[in-house]
Amino acid sequence: MPLKLRPATEADVPALTDILHRAKASWGYPEEKMAEFREYWQISEATVRSLTMTVAERNGLPVAFSGLSPQSEDTLLIDFLFVAPEAQRQGIGDLLLKRAEDHAHRQGLRRLYLESDAHAGPFYEKRGFKTLATRPSAMSPGKDIPLMEKPLAPAVYRVQSLNIEVSNKPWAFETAHAEAIEAYFEEAKKRIPLLWNGRTMKLTGFEFKDGTFNGNCAECSFAAFLAWRDWGAPDPTSYNLFGSAILRSAEGALLYGVMSRKTATAGMIYPPGGNLDPTDLTEDGKVDVVGAIYRELSEETGLKPEDVRPAELLVTFDGWRISIGQVMDVPRPAEQLRTEILRFSEASEEQELADIRIIRTRADLEDSAIVPYARSLGQYLLP
Repeated sequence: MPLKLRPATEADVPALTDILHRAKASWGYPEEKMAEFREYWQISEATVRSLTMTVAERNGLPVAFSGLSPQSEDTLLIDFLFVAPEAQRQGIGDLLLKRAEDHAHRQGLRRLYLESDAHAGPFYEKRGFKTLATRPSAMSPGKDIPLMEKPLAPAVYRVQSLNIEVSNKPWAFETAHAEAIEAYFEEAKKRIPLLWNGRTMKLTGFEFKDGTFNGNCAECSFAAFLAWRDWGAPDPTSYNLFGSAILRSAEGALLYGVMSRKTATAGMIYPPGGNLDPTDLTEDGKVDVVGAIYRELSEETGLKPEDVRPAELLVTFDGWRISIGQVMDVPRPAEQLRTEILRFSEASEEQELADIRIIRTRADLEDSAIVPYARSLGQYLLP
């Protein structure tokens, strides 16, 4: 069974306490020290309620967990990050750390902070953390606990060029978990009957340097993507790369779509756009992301290329989501544009949009339904 990430519940308390104690003991602490640790350190229902806690489970059983809380206006504290001994050295701690970074970005925080175990400093250093100070370890007399931080990079950058190719190899995640994916999709169709298992592409590796985005994609089923997304993106080597049409009205407002109940992202708010699929390939086998953006623009809003003026091309990093966004200036007032788009959507067979949200100021970005990358885009583009 695939690894899955999910929010912790109060029912997880015994299992998480057990992982905490066994993971700590795996460093080889003396039994008398571990007895003190077990008595003082336990996960309680109050812990679960007060922190943002994520459980990694396999075969329905927790094998690792993290616990996060805001420390200041710009800092996220990693209170807990523990992996059961039998699940260590499998990349699970690294995955939880990456998702902690994603959570910080979603909250608009710019820094991670933690107090490491006396033995775990090298693990965090390899992942970009630096030691600010130390304090003596009560568990290991003579050793120090490093107090560590990791500044987070900005989310949005300008793109000068794109070079994205498609591999002829299948997506490894889909191949490894085909049976579980099929079962999950059948259940998903009961909730959303109009789900269609088409073909899409997922990014399996990339480099962004000096404004150039180079990447490789693998073709897969939508069912595989949906399972991967809903299971907490447990394969950290893959990303959901997609295009976004960032509509900017005559007065400088941004227009985001509110997704309808007929979609797999019902209620979420973000710029028109969608997944890349095999029709978005050029003759030489490259992924035409900008072409895909214009395709989605037409399908969702009814606007044609001649209706917009392309401005900057942006990439927004949002954890396992990566948006390539084309800013498009439309020489019409926002209210008029909203009316025209909704009229088109209501007349379409798909009816993907339930509404259009006009974003005029940064205060309009505070709605929790706005997807984090869309919030980052708005903060970048609005004064």
